[in-house]
Amino acid sequence: MRRVALVALVLFAGVAAAQRRVRVLVPETAVAPGVPAAEQNADFPVRVHLLTARWGGLSGAYHGYGSGNLLDAKGEQGFDYGFECSAPFVANQSADETYQARWKGAFKLEILTAEVGREQPREHACTLRLAMRERPFEPEDTAALSHGVSSSLRKRWQDPDFAFEAPRQDYPIQFHVVDGERQEDMEGDHGSGTANLTEAGPQGPVHGAEYRYTCWYGFLLNTQISGFYQGRWITPGSELEVLLQRPGSDKVDRCKVEVDMKLQPYAENRRTVARASESAGPEMARPQ
Repeated sequence: MRRVALVALVLFAGVAAAQRRVRVLVPETAVAPGVPAAEQNADFPVRVHLLTARWGGLSGAYHGYGSGNLLDAKGEQGFDYGFECSAPFVANQSADETYQARWKGAFKLEILTAEVGREQPREHACTLRLAMRERPFEPEDTAALSHGVSSSLRKRWQDPDFAFEAPRQDYPIQFHVVDGERQEDMEGDHGSGTANLTEAGPQGPVHGAEYRYTCWYGFLLNTQISGFYQGRWITPGSELEVLLQRPGSDKVDRCKVEVDMKLQPYAENRRTVARASESAGPEMARPQ
């Protein structure tokens, strides 16, 4: 009898432990992304219009990136951004819709969002780490974000870099990324894709290129269809170095990129934001 009781106790303990393990492995429920807060808040006097927003994660830990315009008395100024916050948010759905915001530093902007479906919406604040652009974003010149972000934070999250735009005469190559994918791990960022490359200024011949890289700071496709990364040859025809803008600071990063040159350029096959807006939604993005 004593042996039976002992066996039963061991089995119960095993089942309880298994149940505990199952509970640990069940992911938290993802929350709906926030929208612009309707209540006017005097502490958030700045207005921004977000054209794109891409995010992934689970309840309490979300991260992503996108593009937008800062609106003030001087006019519009474009920016790319990365973020990691307790709640995600969507891009503005109409041309006259904005988020309330306030500065948190020279390259950081905090926006105010509200939860959907509440009688008295609960508000959240999220800090965007900015990389300022030389010109504002226009819907017809803004690329839809075809690649998303990791759906969880089991792996380290690092904001992607964007194109550094201040003119550099020693980086004469215009490297326009048409499409690509980015992955990250503890060894750094890894990417590959297709691009077009111009060496002799905007009027020079354009060649296609397949590219791949491994750098500590990885980068995305060009967020403006007319944009490009500035580069220079390390090994002519096979390896170049591009300049990257790290969001949230004025830090300039460099990344060595291997290229396989093609005679013909790649066609711009990405939809613009204006044409993609109908199909945009808050679904979880696939790993980038």
